Amino acid sequence: MKKTLLIAILAIFAFSIVNAETKISMELWNRWTYETIDGEVQKNGFSLERGYFRLEPVFSSKIKGRFNLDFFSSSKSTDTDGAGIKLKYAYLDFSELIPLKNSKVTVGLMKTYFGTIYDWNYTTIDKDPSDKYGFVSSTDYGVGFSGYLPSGFGTYDVAVYNGEGYKKAGSNINKDMNFAGNIRLIPIVGVTIGGSYMMKTKNDSEIDDGEGNMIDNPDREEYALMAGVGKFAFGPVSILAQYLNKVKSKPNVDSYDDVTSTVISVMPVFKVNNSFDIIARYDIYDPNTDADDDGSNTIIAGVNYNIKRNSKNSPVLFVQANYETTTFEDDSDAVNQIMLQLRWKFSETMK
Repeated sequence: MKKTLLIAILAIFAFSIVNAETKISMELWNRWTYETIDGEVQKNGFSLERGYFRLEPVFSSKIKGRFNLDFFSSSKSTDTDGAGIKLKYAYLDFSELIPLKNSKVTVGLMKTYFGTIYDWNYTTIDKDPSDKYGFVSSTDYGVGFSGYLPSGFGTYDVAVYNGEGYKKAGSNINKDMNFAGNIRLIPIVGVTIGGSYMMKTKNDSEIDDGEGNMIDNPDREEYALMAGVGKFAFGPVSILAQYLNKVKSKPNVDSYDDVTSTVISVMPVFKVNNSFDIIARYDIYDPNTDADDDGSNTIIAGVNYNIKRNSKNSPVLFVQANYETTTFEDDSDAVNQIMLQLRWKFSETMK
């Protein structure tokens, strides 16, 4: 593990030297988590929940890249030395590669343009709803085309992905590509609305029966995912609302009934001043709309305190405090968490 990390960092620095301009940055999340179920303490400890090591080379005014290592020392770690590392981003952006103004083509391990997962900035400590409830992975290997609509009216994205995500590269690829389309519209200042659609598959449609014959694969799964997003920001108050819908089918199994999963998430934010934000979030998750008593409700309340900002007024040192409680429709004991997190960032541009 340590050798792998050292080699990766040395390769990054060597790569940065041969480029005219490269931004090197890092972000670290130091977290304390206290979790109880029915009054019994389940977790009480500190962790480096996540660290990002980022390299952003600039080859020209129209060719830029991004390379991210995601490392951690927490319950997600599987290595015996107590740390883990994953490749999170590795892509190039080619601006105006085709003759269309304000457009770009992205190639590599890139963002998944679905719902709010591609621009989620962890206003709450918890994940984006699509990520938290297993709808899509935050990044995937593929090719995408993105751009701005005329007159600042919004943005659009279309992409083709492997469908494997980034955590287990090469382990879950079939013969079908996954497709995604996303659009955001800004009809008036302060109002953003949009939607996404994705087609995903798991396992090939046909398999060899062992005798050289191709037969229908009973493990074939097909998914249709939709997201609706609305954001309203006026003065110190903003509200982000999202609806997610996922339909899972098994086309080669006649007895299988499609399973529909839904999420409704609402997150209001009140900006007290340039340092303090008060956040709330309410998620309603239903893993199967045809089944009773299988869903959950999550309430989050928190405060973000920005200690230091950079020259662009972006937070580079801030504290997040969240209280989260999840209740279940089957009357299982509620899960309660208190999380306190220190996030800090720094960067340097090498020329």
